[in-house]
Amino acid sequence: MNTTDTTGDAVRRYLEIMNKLDVEALNDLFADDVVVRLPYAPDPVPKRTEGRENAVALYSGFPQLITPPGFHDEVIWALEEPGEFVAEYRSDCTMLSTGKPYRNDYIARFSVRDGRLTQVAEWFDPIVFLQAQEP
Repeated sequence: MNTTDTTGDAVRRYLEIMNKLDVEALNDLFADDVVVRLPYAPDPVPKRTEGRENAVALYSGFPQLITPPGFHDEVIWALEEPGEFVAEYRSDCTMLSTGKPYRNDYIARFSVRDGRLTQVAEWFDPIVFLQAQEP
């Protein structure tokens, strides 16, 4: 049975999971073949990560990097192709290494199959990210 997400429930779950930094919960949300793309992420963050295990490993570093991101002002649009979504949201958290505020704007594309994310592609301003890490 192939059920297609038409309401963005999986995207909302992703944002909720990230707001708790409950990385283990991503195991249930990511498909085995998930692809995470972070095209604007500064080095050494990989631009592309494939597979659930690798994606969860990537996200497992977030709780040591930032406080929960406090995603807000979320808007989710369903695209014409079933299971495809674009979302816009903002973060409001603290960079743990510096204690500086980290506030960024995001645009993301999500693909959903059988209630699981098969793609997360997220664009954000890397300069804002790097400035929050400066001592």
